[in-house]
Amino acid sequence: MAMPEFSPNTLYYGDNLQVLRDFPPECVDLVYLDPPFNSNRSYNVLFRESKGAESEAQIQAFDDTWHWGRVGTTTHEMFHEVVSKGDEVGRMLGAFVEVVGHNDVTAYLTMMTPRLVELRRILKPTGSIYLHCDPTAGHYLKVFMDRIFGADNFIDEIVWNYGTPSGGRTSGQKPVKVHDTILAYAARYGSHLYNRQYTPYSEKYVRDWFRHTDEDGRKYQTSSRGGQIVRQYLDESPGVPLSNVWSDIMQLYGSAGWFPRKNDERLGYPTHKPEALLERIIHASSNPGDVVLDPFCGCGTAVVAAHRLERKWIGIDVTFLAVDLMRNRLATTFPDDFKDGIEVDGEPADEAAALALAERDKYQFQFWAVAKLGGTSRGGQNRKGADQGVDGVLAFPEIDAEKSGAAAVEYKQVVISVKGGSTGPSHVRDLIGTVQNEQAALGALVTVRPPTRAMERAAASAGVYVSAYDGGTYPRVQILTAGDIVAGGRIAMPSRQLPPQYTPAPRAKRGRQERMGLV
Repeated sequence: MAMPEFSPNTLYYGDNLQVLRDFPPECVDLVYLDPPFNSNRSYNVLFRESKGAESEAQIQAFDDTWHWGRVGTTTHEMFHEVVSKGDEVGRMLGAFVEVVGHNDVTAYLTMMTPRLVELRRILKPTGSIYLHCDPTAGHYLKVFMDRIFGADNFIDEIVWNYGTPSGGRTSGQKPVKVHDTILAYAARYGSHLYNRQYTPYSEKYVRDWFRHTDEDGRKYQTSSRGGQIVRQYLDESPGVPLSNVWSDIMQLYGSAGWFPRKNDERLGYPTHKPEALLERIIHASSNPGDVVLDPFCGCGTAVVAAHRLERKWIGIDVTFLAVDLMRNRLATTFPDDFKDGIEVDGEPADEAAALALAERDKYQFQFWAVAKLGGTSRGGQNRKGADQGVDGVLAFPEIDAEKSGAAAVEYKQVVISVKGGSTGPSHVRDLIGTVQNEQAALGALVTVRPPTRAMERAAASAGVYVSAYDGGTYPRVQILTAGDIVAGGRIAMPSRQLPPQYTPAPRAKRGRQERMGLV
């Protein structure tokens, strides 16, 4: 696979450590990262000594767990790499693991340490980094940040008070958690960019201080300067300087309370942060045209906020599921800006690369194949049986000629099954059964190798689907290879576009597929 090049406004698919190591030094103005960690698990469980009995789990999209795993696996190799350098960071990590032990917390810090080192290397002298964390590991991360970025370069600890203590969160024998922590560091404190921001005055402050009204109805307060009485008008006053406690931005998953929410941004992922939070950070520590990097991009809020604020951006994620979600989100949010598509560095560009991906990681091959076919992945990774044999779905409209307008439209489903290993006629028959059970119109089987004649005969036995929309006839079960997909092959199916007379009326509430423009 070709080495990644530093190219702003690009999504990178791959391990962010490898991607970052190929970036030149001092090339990024602002870094925001919300590194995944299993904060929902018991604090005691996180510190339980790992005996290496469990097989190592990959870092998956929105599945925030890193482990030590067996000796010789990734975390152990990374620990040896960092410690063997013998520098202060390596000695600190070695001592920390020796004292605290081999548990999920130290595995997390082991994997984070070299990434933080690379982020320090690529940050411009005027740049800043915002590390989003929660109380489970935030205090340990700060110790490592002090060593890697320098304690003198610590800007502040920002408390994001994101909600109110209500519902199930009020149970338990401890105070209710309603905040995250964001650690802000500069590459060189004093040289770093900071754009001061303000929040509105409280109603009480306005009532107590801006007590006067002029002939034009403008509120003002008076003060004495140099022996003269001067007016400070409310509409010319910037407000209250932004503090390090942010309580005016609500989390996306909770009761609204008194916290404002710009719009319904929710995409179905509990780690999703609101755009307002990222916009505040980006406003504070970058200017238009600067480069904003999120190395754990997830569902892409940082890159969306950066693009909206006219910054350049780079998003990196280790799963193709997240990269494709980001690509769809950018394309649907800014359709005029991405008419020619969005560059993704690291996705398979030829059949050999696709086969290598299937051999290396069948789940990422699955996500890549579903995304390239225009579908939405169904089911999680490493959760056998959860998807009932369906790895992805997409939909197309059918028209009932006896009805008119939006009422005439009914969406039909196409189910996708992806096999990263050897295949045979039984897999085709399984897909035929799935199509029937799901009441789907069509089914597609993706394989790494060309189908055998027996597989082709099994697919042909499923018959055809006749579209009421365009009158076309389509094989009910189709087989595509990785090579077909790389070459631009797609599922034979009716058009997914509706003629204007059938465009559905706006709905009060839309599903996630519709919000992402997938149906």
